Amino acid sequence: MRKALRTIIELFSNMHIRGKLLISYFILIFLPLAVMTAITYKNVSSDYEKQILHSADQSFDQAYTFLTYKVNTLIKASDVIYFNADVQTILTRERQQFADDYVQQNIDRQRLEYFLNSFQNTEDIYRASLYVPGWLMYAGQNFNFMNMDAFSQTESYQALLASKDKVSWLPVHAVTNNNTNLDPVQVISLLRKIRNSEQTTEIIGIIELNILKDIIEGIIQKANITNDGVVYIQNSVGDIVSCSNMENFKSINPNVALIQDTQDDGMSWNNAKIGSSDYLLKKRTIENTDWTMVTAIPLTEIFKQSIRIRDLMLVLMLLCGLLSYGLAYLITGATVKRILLLKKKMRLVQEGVLNVEVHSTIRDEIGELTDSFNHMIKRIGILVDEQYQNGKEIKNLELKALQAQINPHFLYNTLEMINWKAIDNDVPEIAVISQSLAKFYKLSLNKGKDIVSIADEINHIRAYVQIQNLRFDNKIKLEVHIAEELYGCDILKLILQPLVENSIIHGILEARDSEEGIITITGSLDKNDIVIAVEDDGVGMLSEQADGLLANGNGNDEAQGYGVRNINHRIKLCYGQEYGLAYRSSQGSGTKVEIRIPYRR
Repeated sequence: MRKALRTIIELFSNMHIRGKLLISYFILIFLPLAVMTAITYKNVSSDYEKQILHSADQSFDQAYTFLTYKVNTLIKASDVIYFNADVQTILTRERQQFADDYVQQNIDRQRLEYFLNSFQNTEDIYRASLYVPGWLMYAGQNFNFMNMDAFSQTESYQALLASKDKVSWLPVHAVTNNNTNLDPVQVISLLRKIRNSEQTTEIIGIIELNILKDIIEGIIQKANITNDGVVYIQNSVGDIVSCSNMENFKSINPNVALIQDTQDDGMSWNNAKIGSSDYLLKKRTIENTDWTMVTAIPLTEIFKQSIRIRDLMLVLMLLCGLLSYGLAYLITGATVKRILLLKKKMRLVQEGVLNVEVHSTIRDEIGELTDSFNHMIKRIGILVDEQYQNGKEIKNLELKALQAQINPHFLYNTLEMINWKAIDNDVPEIAVISQSLAKFYKLSLNKGKDIVSIADEINHIRAYVQIQNLRFDNKIKLEVHIAEELYGCDILKLILQPLVENSIIHGILEARDSEEGIITITGSLDKNDIVIAVEDDGVGMLSEQADGLLANGNGNDEAQGYGVRNINHRIKLCYGQEYGLAYRSSQGSGTKVEIRIPYRR
């Protein structure tokens, strides 16, 4: 497991940035959408299922109430007929006395027929009939009067006798239409035994009240709120009294035993498996009948709308996800395109092409990175140019150093020979010049060393000034005021000579033709630094010219500027950027240049 996880992490780490972003967007978009869809679907489907069951409960209870009302209406009508005095009187007449009294029988028939007609053809009772003794002339004469002797031979009569209930109910059967010209009608019948009020064991007649099957079916059809469900009424022996949809009933084919095991409270829904399908069942016994009202709802019917909602939500989730993912794809494409462009330019730089630039007007992180890249390339270009110029300068310095070191012994021997020739020929001035010049070059070359003591550098200046005084008739006075403890400190060689030369050539000699000029060299400690100042009383220069000597070399002439820049550059290269030269000068009052170097021995 850990190995697989490491492999996945490694693959993800080595993936292109666009792939990483798209995978991240996929997780961040589809995972919340999936969770939100699942939670919403669960809540919506649960609410819808509750709504379906609530509607089914209401429809079931309403149908049960209507059926109970219809049943009670028939029972109340049978009570009226049962306790009617004329009915008791007519049905208890003696056969011996009235069998041949057709006039009285006809009167009785008319009275009963009128009485029965008052019940039938109403909304609740299609027909009211009496089963009367067979000896009566009107027994079986029409649908209001039927022969009880013939009926006594039927199973329905035997079941009626065996029943201890007040009334019995016949399942759906056909009867003649009240309008004899029309087809028979389907009815459900109430049967009730009429007992002699004086001898209650004697059955003198039977009441039959018919209600149209369509009325009962209309009630239970309203109780069925699903397309594939069914509501039906069955009696105690399993006969179907009425059904909302016979095709659905046959396809479901509920087991009677299963229905009997279902809780009979009219409140609870019971899960049942009928065949290969799952159903919710609910039943309730209708009072004063042996009927049980049953409703069966397929679970697929309940979940059907939930499934539709689920499918719709999945489609919406996919559409939103794909739209968001497509937008993320475009955004990452635009972002990665800028990164790839920057990468391409970097490869050019890697190959040595420095004249590249990435244009960006967007001020995000990639834009800042692009600006930094452009700035870096410009800086690299500047550094390359500086390195090139430094290389040229180093080569020039190396050439000059090489030229200065060409056969120094030959130079020393030549100067020594000139010195002795001058002495032999009694020319002391030439001897002094040759001696000073030999000393000057020995200190300048210093056996190739770059670092000398301050004492050697001062001696080098003294030799140089001595030579210049021989040239300019002692017009230069050199004063040195340096603390004794500084003479042993280190300094770059040939630092003071170019500065003293500038003071002589561009300061003192330009200020006067015959008067003596003074060059003062001072040295002191400033914390951990040594500050050496070279000051002259020459013509001086404008402050802009003094600043220009170090900035761009625009001094009195190019040679002066180059020498000053070279010294300043050497000091900074050797000691650091905080060290170097500093000029102070004003027109007509001389020039002072300070050299700052670290204190080293």
